Amino acid sequence: MRIVGLCRFSLLGRGDWKDARRLTSAEFQAVARDRAKILFDTRRMEARLASFEHLTLASLKAQTNPDFTFVVLASSLMPEVYQNRLETLCAQVPQVVLRYFPVIPTPRAQELAFEELGIRFRETLQFRLDDDDCVCADYIEAMQTHVLPRLHKNDIFAASLTGVMFSVLEETEPRVYNWPVAFFSAGAALHHPKRSIFRYGHYALPQRFPHMTLPRGMSLVTHDGTNDTDLPSDVRKRRRGMTRMTGDEIRAARERFFPFLTETGKRIAGLTEAAAPVA
Repeated sequence: MRIVGLCRFSLLGRGDWKDARRLTSAEFQAVARDRAKILFDTRRMEARLASFEHLTLASLKAQTNPDFTFVVLASSLMPEVYQNRLETLCAQVPQVVLRYFPVIPTPRAQELAFEELGIRFRETLQFRLDDDDCVCADYIEAMQTHVLPRLHKNDIFAASLTGVMFSVLEETEPRVYNWPVAFFSAGAALHHPKRSIFRYGHYALPQRFPHMTLPRGMSLVTHDGTNDTDLPSDVRKRRRGMTRMTGDEIRAARERFFPFLTETGKRIAGLTEAAAPVA
């Protein structure tokens, strides 16, 4: 059994944003090019390349167990200048495989990549990780220790980290929350003998399948206003048990779970300003 991560990097397809789910094929094709203008906007691409390098890839480089593969699904419509930069970044991490696709549903892109790479679903624990998030440095080790021994080829089983460090970047100042939520997208994992993890909503995984939450570990999730997921209101934050972290709490979590973050990574994630001592 192997562990394979999946990342959609500006992939143009139905799975990339929620508004497309109700469109017919003809309607979707009609709006795809308009969506491409949004995805490949210069400001957005610069931000995504930076977070991908300093958050996502940094967490993969730092894994205490390097026995995994990470497949990046990107759009062939991406401007060449950004394709070149993305290829350079991916080449720096041996576990990363980059593949380009035309307009395509995300699960189908994954299936095609798996076929090409000889990866079989029944022999794979899949996990999700977006290009502006990261997982704790011992994520793969924890999955190897706690999840893989439970799996057999025909099992369906889901797994998750215990919580999220949720950084909101679009407000007047960065705010970081401790969110004790399981099965957020970052680090959500699934073993299914036939189907892609992207064929299920991440919150639906524990409702549909046998599952477990790892005894420790966090993901770091950033929200800058361009995400497909809406920022929760203050009321929803309280209902979800999200509590704003103090500077000391941020520094402790950063050192425990994300020691790989450089000064640039901390700044991109909003942790530098949010953790600064109050004057």
